[in-house]
Amino acid sequence: MSGQDHGGPAAAQTDGPAELVAGRYRLLRRLGRGGMGVVHEAEDVQLGRRVAVKMLTAVEGLAAEDVAWERFQREIRALARIEHPGVVTLYDSGVHEGVPYLVMQVLDGASLADLVVATGPLPASAACTVALGITDALEAVHATGVVHRDVKPSNVGVTGNGRVVLQDFGLARLAGESAITRTGALVGTPQFMAPEAMTGGPREAAADWYGLGACLYLMLTGELPFGRTTDVGAIMERALDEGIRPLTASDAVPRPLAHLVRELCRQDPVLRLTDASVVRETLVPLMYGGTQDLADLVTRHVRAEAVDAVRATAVAARGASAVAEEPEYEWDQSGSLPGVADLMSPVTLSDTTRRIVLGSMTPQGALSRQREAVGLVQRGQVREAARMLAVVVQVCLSKLGPDHPTTLTGQYWQAVCLARLDAGDKALEMLSRVNRRVAGRADRTDGTDD
Repeated sequence: MSGQDHGGPAAAQTDGPAELVAGRYRLLRRLGRGGMGVVHEAEDVQLGRRVAVKMLTAVEGLAAEDVAWERFQREIRALARIEHPGVVTLYDSGVHEGVPYLVMQVLDGASLADLVVATGPLPASAACTVALGITDALEAVHATGVVHRDVKPSNVGVTGNGRVVLQDFGLARLAGESAITRTGALVGTPQFMAPEAMTGGPREAAADWYGLGACLYLMLTGELPFGRTTDVGAIMERALDEGIRPLTASDAVPRPLAHLVRELCRQDPVLRLTDASVVRETLVPLMYGGTQDLADLVTRHVRAEAVDAVRATAVAARGASAVAEEPEYEWDQSGSLPGVADLMSPVTLSDTTRRIVLGSMTPQGALSRQREAVGLVQRGQVREAARMLAVVVQVCLSKLGPDHPTTLTGQYWQAVCLARLDAGDKALEMLSRVNRRVAGRADRTDGTDD
């Protein structure tokens, strides 16, 4: 969750042999990609813990006096100065083969952007819980003299227990220091960017509070502040002209929240609400039960991802099995598993990515990854295990066959993941198929021995 641009359970897997960064961090899979670089889940081989490694490829090969290099240095200083449960923790930093990197805590859960895409508008209680988490984080950040500069839904993480974490300080700078944006460059996300930032003005703490207001708008409405257009010019024109449209109070949007969004999103930073205590006064009375509501939303989202991973495996199973028997799964014309029509369409590897993954990972590598996944399950990191197994099982089906013990073991642990994510019906379906395969192997073995 410590990155953006999620590509689905299977697409996130790293291809080929795992790269070792700085002789210490073994890259496992890509978590996301942003303007500054790529974020990977990795294993710290010295301490034996999971971490997120952010490779700042945009800084690669640049001189020390370059603006992008200076941005990297400021990011390190900004993150190192903050210690707060609502702010992602920086563990380490350095340069690997000319590319600067950051090592941060890896967070299991989902980004706010993913949640809203998957669920639509959030209940007011859940929206208030997220907003309060961002408020607490911003207060801590600003107290150290840091301005985040890119508060947006994809930079807000929500863990499985409903904890809210502000992450990706790739655009952060120290308050009061000169801007580090290239001349004429627009750094940030226009939909959630304060008007003064769009015109090249200084980005003080008020710009972060505007980002909070825009995030709250998205959570309450399920809509982007300036619509779904990707036309940066049109977004800037609206932001600088009429600004974000005021919300109308309703059952879904309590009047105090509509007022709060208006005050946070004022175009003039001088008039904008920037007092954390005043923000809390509005949020706290409306967030009863919000943490549980938020945790439930994340759980359902994670469960849907796990079921989608099984669907991807089913596609591979159909292509890999040469045995003339009933298919591993019965698919309807829409490509959905029976009984899960309410879930999103199945997630599968693209043809190109699938060829790369299946061609580069050896059976021994798949077995090693499978053992890693089992370890994740035993540590309670079920979502990450389900993602890893989605690719491992595809490799096993392709290279070892549907009856191989490693393939069957991988599918068994996929079923365990589904069961622990409360997708019990799908877990039972998979276990019954594994059991039939195991029984078939035993029958064939008995016949050979006779």
